[in-house]
Amino acid sequence: MDARPMLTLCGTYTLDPVARVVDYWIDFLGLPAGIALAPYAQLFQQMLDPASEFRRNRNGANVVCVRWEDLLPRRAGAAREPDWSAIESCVTELASALASFEHAVPCLVLVGPTSADGEAAGDPCAALAARLAQVPYVSVEDGARAMRRYRVGQVADPASDRFGHVPYTPEALAALGTTVARWHAAMQRRPVKVIAVDGDHTLWGGVVAENGVQGVRMDPPYLALQGALAAQNDAGRLICLLSKNDERDVRDLFAAHPQMPLRWSHLVAQRVDWNPKPGNLREIVAGLELGLDSVVFLDDNPVECAQMRAQCPATMTVRVPTEPERLAAFVDHLWLFDQPQVTEEDRKRAAMYRENASRAELRRDSQTLQSFLDGLELVVEIEPPSADEVARLAQLTQRTNQFNASLIRHQGGDVCPEGADALHRAVRARDRFGDYGIVGQIRARARAGCLEVDLFMLSCRALGRGIEHRMLAAVGAHAQACGLERIAVLYRRGDRNLPVRRFLESVFATEADDDSMWFAMPAAEAAKVSLDTSAQGWDERDAAPAPVAEGERAGPPAADPGALYERIAHDMTTAAAIEQAISARIAPRPDIAVGFIAPAPGMERDIAAIWRQVLRMETVGAHDRFQELGGKSIHLVQVHKLLLERLHVDVDITTLFQHPTVASLAAHLSMRADGRKTLDAAQQRGARMREARARAAKNAGVRA
Repeated sequence: MDARPMLTLCGTYTLDPVARVVDYWIDFLGLPAGIALAPYAQLFQQMLDPASEFRRNRNGANVVCVRWEDLLPRRAGAAREPDWSAIESCVTELASALASFEHAVPCLVLVGPTSADGEAAGDPCAALAARLAQVPYVSVEDGARAMRRYRVGQVADPASDRFGHVPYTPEALAALGTTVARWHAAMQRRPVKVIAVDGDHTLWGGVVAENGVQGVRMDPPYLALQGALAAQNDAGRLICLLSKNDERDVRDLFAAHPQMPLRWSHLVAQRVDWNPKPGNLREIVAGLELGLDSVVFLDDNPVECAQMRAQCPATMTVRVPTEPERLAAFVDHLWLFDQPQVTEEDRKRAAMYRENASRAELRRDSQTLQSFLDGLELVVEIEPPSADEVARLAQLTQRTNQFNASLIRHQGGDVCPEGADALHRAVRARDRFGDYGIVGQIRARARAGCLEVDLFMLSCRALGRGIEHRMLAAVGAHAQACGLERIAVLYRRGDRNLPVRRFLESVFATEADDDSMWFAMPAAEAAKVSLDTSAQGWDERDAAPAPVAEGERAGPPAADPGALYERIAHDMTTAAAIEQAISARIAPRPDIAVGFIAPAPGMERDIAAIWRQVLRMETVGAHDRFQELGGKSIHLVQVHKLLLERLHVDVDITTLFQHPTVASLAAHLSMRADGRKTLDAAQQRGARMREARARAAKNAGVRA
């Protein structure tokens, strides 16, 4: 059984070409994901049937590809044009189907561009998004936006639509497939928490030390990048400045240019000096108690980028274009800026980390742990989560690594347990410096007299305050209330969850002797667990993130992800460039029963070249069967189109099925051409004879 996250696509038209684009990006980025195509044109069956591929997906994501023309009724008449007066009812029906069940995984509804030309009243895509705004894990994307973003010229393909229900051109399909892949990649990759950015030639044009505070350029492209970073700050990313300058000059620059979207107050940390940037970044990240693998570093200087990649390889380093005119496209196509969902906790994150600086100062001034906790005035609430907090709890499973006992990840509503005997608690905390928000969660189920906890996690910014002890005590108290004698916590060893292992080993007085095990104790004993602030050997380092070895990443991709995203933002910003990259992927000829026989010159070679292009294959033999090479009906639609464009031969799909090899198809087309030539010659002889008779009759009339 394939344990990879599965991306299930269903829709109203043929989706094989979209899946081809998504598959390219999954391979390009090294994402651990597979693609499943629902049966053709069974959109509503997939959404309403609990046994469908769409509804059974519990690990990955779902995508709904819709074209309004496929859902609208047809007007009477020979043209059978879609009746756009019914668009409102179509929107209502689709929204009702999507809202009729609980989505266990994230779902993207991608509305393809239409040929309405103003016939549709209002904006049906916006209307659909409004109706689904309160449905958890469902998001709507307008395909028309993808056409603009990827600069698609020709969108519709009437021929492919007629023969294979593929309504869009290859470039338009590349834009739609890339939109799906970009959304999916944002959920699959490790969360970006910090963006560290250079100043000179990156946030502004010029060098402040040489051009002066007033001499640097604040051209629109630089302001576009600044605006994007300010938006990232608003969405919860922490913005830091790494600049080789005098700090006073840079502070004066920010103060002297009020038109800058990025303000000094947006910066959670700065290192403006002449020290190496990798060392400065390590200091900042350590102070924030985060890992280098949660950082994106942006700099225009290739030397600085090379140093960062060499000394901090876990950081995603992306070189910014040196040409200002390319900055706007770079900003729009830097996938690392994407966030599929922004929670209220995200929006508060920058403020939370600033509050952490005040807590760190209190900790340094406190003589004992108890005096530190007393000074915090900490309040902890362990309560059932509300419906609008489920998204944050699912996000927590993705982002929490240090203090995550089981390392179970969730992306949607399946974070909520089912059954009357299930326990699910959100952990909130606040102190005199501010509100931490939701920092942890517990999930458990009763089994054979034991309350088994499979989710036990706490954000690293809340460690070392006894919250984890209160969580375990809450588990013990709940077990006692349910008449259960024991509790057990599932632990799975990971690359970075050493802090939770230390906690479990100390509280349960048991060493973790396996990569996966249950830590167990009597419920009554668990209910009494508390932090012993007088214990000797307490070390603040226990509350800090476990260090990550440079270059160490949990799982794929093995390639440098920063370099991959840099290539996308620099070179793959149009649908034409993306389609060209996909077309360059050539597969070897498969090992089939028929030996390779080179196509003969002329018609056979022309047809073989078309097959190679359509099938993305290195070589095609004259007697290779189309199906054995991986060809499908959707590929025959493309073959038909290219035969018409290149050879000016119009062949129906049935004929292509009947002649499954290059040689047989070439022979058929040659015979047809010969027959047409014979017919044409006969017709020409008949025309000449008729003309001769007419001339003879005319001449006879003149003599008479």
